[in-house]
Order: sequence, then C-alpha cells, then structure tokens
Amino acid sequence: MDGFLEKIIAGCCKGDLHAQRALFDRYQSVLLVLCLRYARDRPEAQDMLQEAFLAIFKDIGQYKGIGNFEGWMRKVTVRAALQFLRRRNVLRFAEDYADLPPNTLGVQPDTDLNSEAILQLVQTLPDGYRTIFNMHCMESFSYAEIAAELGIAESTVRSQYARACKHLRGMVEKMLSLPVSTPTAG
Repeated sequence: MDGFLEKIIAGCCKGDLHAQRALFDRYQSVLLVLCLRYARDRPEAQDMLQEAFLAIFKDIGQYKGIGNFEGWMRKVTVRAALQFLRRRNVLRFAEDYADLPPNTLGVQPDTDLNSEAILQLVQTLPDGYRTIFNMHCMESFSYAEIAAELGIAESTVRSQYARACKHLRGMVEKMLSLPVSTPTAG
C-alpha cells in the first residue's frame, strides 16, 4: 500500500472530512461499477454507493492493513448493496421466473456485445438472479459464502446461478439474432 493511501485511511479513521473526500474521489468510479451490477439503474446504484461509503467510513477502523484495501472496500460495498436490496424487499429467490418482463433494452445488438450492453442485460435479470450472478461470477464468492451471506440454502444458490446464466444466455442469443438495420444507399 502506498504512503498516500495509508495517510488517507488514517485520516478517515479520525473522521477527517478531507481524507474521506480523498478516499471517495479515488474509489468512487470503481465501486460505482460494482454497484451498477447489483442495481436496476444508475440512480439506484448511486444510492447503493452512498450507503457503501457510509459503511466504509464507519468500519474503516476494522481494516487492519492485511490484504488488499480495495478488496476490503469491495466486500463492504457488496454487503451494503445487499442490505439496500433487502430493505427494499426485492431479493426473491423463486423457483420459476416464467413471467419475466419482456426484454426492453435500449442498446442495439452488435457482434461484440460491448460492456454497456452486457451491464444492461445483467441489470434486467430478476433481483435474485442478478445478486447471485454478481456475487459468484463477478465477485468470486463461493456458493457456500453466498448462501451464508444471504441466509439461503447452498442448493438454492446453485440453482439460481444456473438459472441466471441460462436466462442471460437466452437474452444474448435473442439480442444477437435481432436484425441489425443498415443504412440504405441513396
């Protein structure tokens, strides 16, 4: 860890507003991307980010300098996002999502499926699928860790992850099979 970051962390432990601002400025974009994966849209992600930083500032004294500081902040952010979703009572783990809303993406398909299109696809997943997909695929939580964090059975985590992947695959296939409009020569 560099000396500048150590000073910022020490300042945050003392409640120094300048240090907190420096930490926020340094990591807001990285943690916002993480929040976007759990949220339905950017405003919800920004709310999650705000709650994450409040938790980071509150618990920063618990970071003992062991391990990667950004990794510690990412875990705090994931937990803050989960708490946000729990409070809004949107974390459901259903057996069947046959009645999913139609795919209404504003992104035109392209052959490479850019990161914006993929993020939008992930954001359209039902909350339970999206949460488990992100925790396992993006944050590398094990099935057992996810089950413990969410208070559900490990078998539920496995099935929800498999269903999320199947659903994403279906959306990608549908997106790639849409006709792409080409300009007419005139």
